[in-house]
Parts: sequence; structure tokens; C-alpha cells
Amino acid sequence: MRAQISHSNVKEGAFISLPSSKSLSHRALITAALATGVSKIDGVAISKDIEATMRAMSALGASFTVKGNTITVKGAGSLLKSDGVVDCGESGSTLRFLIPLFALLEKETVFTGHGKLMERPQSVYEELFEKQSLQFEKDGSFLKLKGPLHGGYFSLPGDVSSQFFSGLLFALPLCKEDSVIEILAPFESSSYVNLTIEALRKAGVQATLKDDILHIPGNQTYHSFETTVEGDDSQMAFYAEMALIHQAEVEVGNVSHDSMQGDHIIIDFACQSGAKVIETEKGYLFAGGHGKAITADLSNCPDLGPALFALATQLEGTSVFTGCGRLRIKESDRIACMEEELRKLGCDISSKGDRVTVKGKTELNRNVILHGHNDHRIVMALAVLASISDGCIIEDGQAVSKSYPHFFDDFRACGMECECHD
Repeated sequence: MRAQISHSNVKEGAFISLPSSKSLSHRALITAALATGVSKIDGVAISKDIEATMRAMSALGASFTVKGNTITVKGAGSLLKSDGVVDCGESGSTLRFLIPLFALLEKETVFTGHGKLMERPQSVYEELFEKQSLQFEKDGSFLKLKGPLHGGYFSLPGDVSSQFFSGLLFALPLCKEDSVIEILAPFESSSYVNLTIEALRKAGVQATLKDDILHIPGNQTYHSFETTVEGDDSQMAFYAEMALIHQAEVEVGNVSHDSMQGDHIIIDFACQSGAKVIETEKGYLFAGGHGKAITADLSNCPDLGPALFALATQLEGTSVFTGCGRLRIKESDRIACMEEELRKLGCDISSKGDRVTVKGKTELNRNVILHGHNDHRIVMALAVLASISDGCIIEDGQAVSKSYPHFFDDFRACGMECECHD
């Protein structure tokens, strides 16, 4: 899909109700699918990644009934099975969350995916499986493994994706043995790990994190529950970006003021950038002012990178982002891809290792053809930025369906002019 963006103005009273958190939806669906009994999850926004997790957990023995934004889950309980082949779509969360769960079984499982999913590194699991003498065969288009995975002592580097820790946290409570995971410094993903621990708690499963050590008792049982998924703070970043670059007001709803999501720090970054942020009954009102450069550590919130890089091109001064290393191994190399696209617009962005520097304020080139690199966050970040240019086209616009299928509808609802063509 090609999205053609015209110069736009934010309409007065712009309000968007954010879709539910993809991170929290994954966790709720997985824990419900592992439970005994029937669980009810309200507020889930269906996206391709969420569909991938439901598809995979169905292969493990759970069943899902979707009615609007409510999903009823009949858990597999102790009757876990494997259909042999699991299609994870393009969802890195689905793949990494579920590898340890399917490894509990003695039956061979083959994971497949699309896009660049199967190229994403899995060395943490590969080394872990090798230590337990378990099958772990990775090829370009599939990953083949066979358990059974055992609990015990694990030592993992803390600067890898939190998805590896979460995958083990889902599986190890079902092992007979107690488990301990020592997290080697630097520990960069504590907020996501805490989200998983909280999801486990709602399902009656114990796990604790203290002094960078995870303690997981074995021989536990997941129990059914009811929950409502809060809005996605990572998506809030695009509306903070919009308010700042347009120097306008944009309100977002379906937001928890007390969210544990690491991406909630976008509130602090927006304030540092010069925005006025007001708590409202439903969420937050962003009022953009004269934007100034920021310094931000993204090690605990890498998904904010594309929106912040785009925003920084319109802030006065030089913005510096550190802790960006994991952006290179997402759906795309988000650092290289954002450099490529922002330079087309005439922006000054550079990187060295896990550090990104953006110089502003930049007057954007017009009539530029941009590429979304099949990455939802790059498409959304560029779309917001392109709205202060004119005549820009973004290819791969359909990538937003990965996490936010209705993004362009909400984008237009804020007053942005956009035409989408297949």
C-alpha cells in the first residue's frame, strides 16, 4: 500500500483512543491459554501479531473466541500438545515467547515465519538448548526444536531482548524443578520483564525479580482470570510527535496514568522536548510548543526510537539517543532505515554503534518517495513527519497492520491529509 501524505494541520479538539497494548495483549493471551478453565480478556485490539500468538497457542491446545474487542480463552491447562508446525507470521514476540513453551514437549516442533522474522537472532536460546542437549536447528526459513526443557540455573546477558526472559518466565513455572535466572549486567529490559511477572501474577503464577536475579518456583499451575488490556504507550509516541512538530494540541485516551510499560517514559521525553503534557480523565493532552533538543536513553524503551528520531529533526539543537543497539535487530535495522529515509527528507542524522545523533531544526524536502521497510513503527513515524512536508509518498504503508491496523484512520481523524492506494 502507498500512503500519499499532504501538508496538514492538526484539527482543533483532536482526540484519539489508543489501541490496546500489544505487549500486554500477548502476555494476557499466553497466560490465559496456559490456564485451566476459561478466561476473559477485554480491550484487545486485533493485529497481525496478536493473531499470530492466538494461532500459535491454538497449536498448543488452547481455543479462542473473538467478539469485538473481547477474547474468551479456553486454556489448555496441563494438556499441552503440538501440531508440529507453528506459523508466527512476522511477530518476533510470538516466536521468542513461545520457543520455551513448545520446548516443554518431547514432540518436535517447527516454527516458520514471514518477512525477516526467521533471520532475527536466537543465540540465547541456541546456547541454552545446547547446554541441555536439546535439538535446536535453525535454517533461513524455519526453526526446528524438541524438548523436554528442564528448569534449574540459567545465566543470561542482560543486554539482549527481554523476549528471551519472558519466554523462559512463561515456561519454567511448568517444569518440575525450581529455576533461577541470573541476569548479567547491564540489564536493559527490566520494565518488560516486570510486565511479564505481573501477567503471571494475574494467572496465579509466582516469579520474583530481585537484584537482577529471577526466582521461578516449579510445578505451578496457571489459573483462569479476567482482565482488561490498557492502551499502548508505544503508540502514544506518534501523537506526542504530532503535537510537537505541529505545535498543536492532541489528546490521547485509553491510557493508564500508572502504567508499568517502559514506553510510558514518552511523557518525560515529550516534556523534555518542550511540550506541555496535561493529565486528563481519559489519558493525556499533548500541547506542542517551541521544541528543543533532547538527550534520551532508549535501552529500556527501544520501540520509541523511530518516533523520537523523526521528532528530533524538528527540534532546535542536537538530540542524542543512547542505548539504541536493539533497534538494529527489530523488524528492520531501525537505525539504518531511519537514517536512509530521513536523509531523503534532507535531515541530518548519524549513528555510531548504539548512539544516534540528530541535528535540527530541518526544513523538509517535498515530493519525496519514502520506504517503510515493511516496519510498522517506521511507517507511522514517517507519516507524522511527512505531514509538515507536502506530496510525500510512503511505500509499504500496509505494515501498520502488524500492530495498529487503523492507524491511518486515526491519523486522518487528527486532521492529517492522507490517501492510501493499493
